[in-house]
Amino acid sequence: MEYITVENSKEAKQTIESIHSSKDAIFVFAYDPERSDTVTEYTDAKSMTAVDQGILDQVANVIRTRDDELMAKMMSVGADQELALTLLEELKKGKLVICKR
Repeated sequence: MEYITVENSKEAKQTIESIHSSKDAIFVFAYDPERSDTVTEYTDAKSMTAVDQGILDQVANVIRTRDDELMAKMMSVGADQELALTLLEELKKGKLVICKR
């Protein structure tokens, strides 16, 4: 797994294009859920599904805080707890995190 932190959606798109990987192997995380959806669509990255995260985690996200939801999602794509916490702090600063499988 590779995790890249970027400042904005334009930088995210450029980074994803430079990676030259299948869209099924790239996720983009943002702290704000609406921004996350917008950036995922703009960059043509993969949306997190129950298959990617696990059905129980996805159902649990309905009652989780945004912090817990993001932690679970990042850990489901390979980040350990310490890395997920570090990435979460970057997301809280308004940055985007690109995850490449």
